[in-house]
Amino acid sequence: MKFSVRLSHLSVLFLFSLSAYGQIAGPNVNMVSGTQWPGGDPFLQRQNEPSMAISSRNPLHMLAGANDYRTVDLPGVAGGSEPTGDAWLGLFKSFDGGQTWTSTLVPGYPQDTSIQARFSPIKGLGAGADPSVRAGTNGMLYYSGLAFNRQAGGASKVFVASYTDDNNLEGGDSIRYLWTTAVKTSSSTTFEDKPTLAVDVPRSWSGFCIVPTLPLQDTQFFRAGTVYVAWTEFTGDPDTGPANIMFSRSIDCGLTWTPVQKISGSATINQGASLAIDPNTGTLYVAWRVFATAKPAQSDAIMYTASFDGGSTFSKPALITNISPFDQGDTGVSFRTNAYPALAVDAASHVY
Repeated sequence: MKFSVRLSHLSVLFLFSLSAYGQIAGPNVNMVSGTQWPGGDPFLQRQNEPSMAISSRNPLHMLAGANDYRTVDLPGVAGGSEPTGDAWLGLFKSFDGGQTWTSTLVPGYPQDTSIQARFSPIKGLGAGADPSVRAGTNGMLYYSGLAFNRQAGGASKVFVASYTDDNNLEGGDSIRYLWTTAVKTSSSTTFEDKPTLAVDVPRSWSGFCIVPTLPLQDTQFFRAGTVYVAWTEFTGDPDTGPANIMFSRSIDCGLTWTPVQKISGSATINQGASLAIDPNTGTLYVAWRVFATAKPAQSDAIMYTASFDGGSTFSKPALITNISPFDQGDTGVSFRTNAYPALAVDAASHVY
């Protein structure tokens, strides 16, 4: 009896000592493997602004995106006069929980001659940026980004590419490209910028998805989780505005999108939208940064709005707080920084 009491005491101490340690990071893994272009980066170029999601059908299956510069040493900016290529959007897949990766580019880059590129609405634009990757139910994965021409007055498109994880290959690539749709195309006086995504579970306002497979008798038909995308639309000078937060949603797995609506308030310069969904109610929250202006008088601030009906309508934009941001531009001794919000909702419906 005395021995068992001592053993229990030691066990408690042992468990306490384990709980005192945080999680231990694993080894760094290079997600850009291979030397053959485009499935590798033979010129050892840079990748940045990563975003990643885990498949809802298999937690070992992962899809990621990043700004990817592996094309800059290649000729072929569509319609431009540059002697080399430009950045595009990298596509990264892992099927072993992130231990190993394969990588390529989102279909539609200037040198892409695939059939997927031929039918992509972003084919013909010279550069890509601003990836945002999110997972949906039934193995769906969504990749939003910006495709554009870099010269002054160049065209721009906010797009979403849809993928599905068939989860039907042991050790093989089961994440399949479906389609790319343009959410918003710039006009002669606007430029679209910095899209970001949020994806919900199926709710009362959801639609349905039809995911084709071969043979066609295996086509999947299921309830969709609504896909939300928000971004900044510049009209005129990016430094002086106006710049508004725009919004659209899809209830059929990214195949079609609702008419674009402005959701920011009366402030002149709004940027950096962040989206989060209440897991209990489906309420969608959108927060963004307002930049200070002299006329009209406006302080630097973080604003938000909410939709309680799946993105059909939004509450009046409201102030979260005024801020004193650390912003700076590009100079010979500095790089650009802008203060933007991040947003999350927990299981108790608390918004952070």
